[in-house]
Parts: sequence; structure tokens; C-alpha cells
Amino acid sequence: MPIQTTSVGNVEQLRVTDKELMIMYEIGLNLIPTATDFVDYVSSKYEVSQSGIWYTLKKLKKESIVDFTEKGEGPKPLSLTEFGMRVIRSRIMDVDNRQYHRILVAKVGMGVVGSGIKLG
Repeated sequence: MPIQTTSVGNVEQLRVTDKELMIMYEIGLNLIPTATDFVDYVSSKYEVSQSGIWYTLKKLKKESIVDFTEKGEGPKPLSLTEFGMRVIRSRIMDVDNRQYHRILVAKVGMGVVGSGIKLG
């Protein structure tokens, strides 16, 4: 099933992988303003390849979930789009969504013990 765009906006039918959710979550924290710095940070933190993160970022941008500057575009910060924020909110509010809950628990656990999780 293709991911819906902002023009359709069907968040409930959206299929998102663990890696995509974690990247969206990290972007939502607004700690890193540029895509390049973000890729370096996430690659180091979660021990995943930079190329895999770039692939996911570009996929999420194409699906209108995130926005960032690519070659030939004017400067804009790495951020979730309005649709991307709706996706994250729907996962947070959906207490039956075990996938997001597992990621959130892993995120909290990482903050406590200071170790990364493998996403790739």
C-alpha cells in the first residue's frame, strides 16, 4: 500500500517501518537543523548506514512527511511537515499500536542506559 500524501491525508492507513518512525521521532525533537548533520547523528547513535538514512529521508520527503534542503533548493531546515506531525501524533495516541510503543520504550531505555539499538 502506498503511503498517503498531504493531499489525501489518510494517516490511519499509513504503513510506516520502525526505522521510519524512529527517524520521524528524532526529527520531531528538533535537535538538528540540517539533513546532513542529522544523518551523521542518527548513523552514529543507532549504528545504521548513512546511505540507509538518506534513502529513508528522501522517501519520507517524497511522501510529504518530512522536508529538508536537497541540491538545487533554497535553504530550509530539516522538519516534519504538517502531515508528518499528524502521523507521529496518531502513533502516540494509538495505545494499541505495539510497533510505536516498542520504539518509544526502546527510546526511553536508551536514554537511561546510554546505548543504541539496531534499526537496520
